[in-house]
Amino acid sequence: MRGFSNQERDRIREQLIQTGRELLLTYGPQKTTVKDITEPVGIAKPTFYRFFDAKADLYLVILQQELEEFVERVRSELAETEDPRMGLERLFWCYAEFAEENPFIQQIVVQNNHQKFFRNVSPSKIDDVQQEEMAALLPLIEDLQARSNGPLSDIDVPTLLGLMGGSIGLLAVHRDDFEEYEEELTEYDEGTYKRLQDVLISSLARGLTIEE
Repeated sequence: MRGFSNQERDRIREQLIQTGRELLLTYGPQKTTVKDITEPVGIAKPTFYRFFDAKADLYLVILQQELEEFVERVRSELAETEDPRMGLERLFWCYAEFAEENPFIQQIVVQNNHQKFFRNVSPSKIDDVQQEEMAALLPLIEDLQARSNGPLSDIDVPTLLGLMGGSIGLLAVHRDDFEEYEEELTEYDEGTYKRLQDVLISSLARGLTIEE
């Protein structure tokens, strides 16, 4: 079997990632096959396994890249403010927009396809990706904590991320429900979801940074 140069390996691997992402978002994890991914790249199906142990490992790499882009977005947003409350609001808005607008995250979380994506991936690999994201966010959040005299300064990062996911993330998961309510129930008018989101984010940021 012919070997690949380092340059060829990097090119093929990147093409597999890009093709896999496009097909995944179009057809979903179950209808996308390894052959579907390798054919546009111009390699045989068995060659795929020289780059990834399984299709699910490819999806995990895609997830890792999406999380890295999220962290970079947060880093860019926080670099523009010194105020801890404003910084926390920007972190929360980045998270909300990531949950709402990123199609890969929509597939995994909002459409509840987590098991379909990563059923054959060892929990340790998924944990490694999550730990990498937390490690990247840690200095950004610690910087906010150092500039705050409020409750934020005493909260550990896992708790803060859990609070963010359990409130802002959960609201994002149910965005479609609110849009249906707006159409069907008179007590819900247009824009209810966005108003709730705005109040939730501003209240959380204010409550966590208000000086005691």
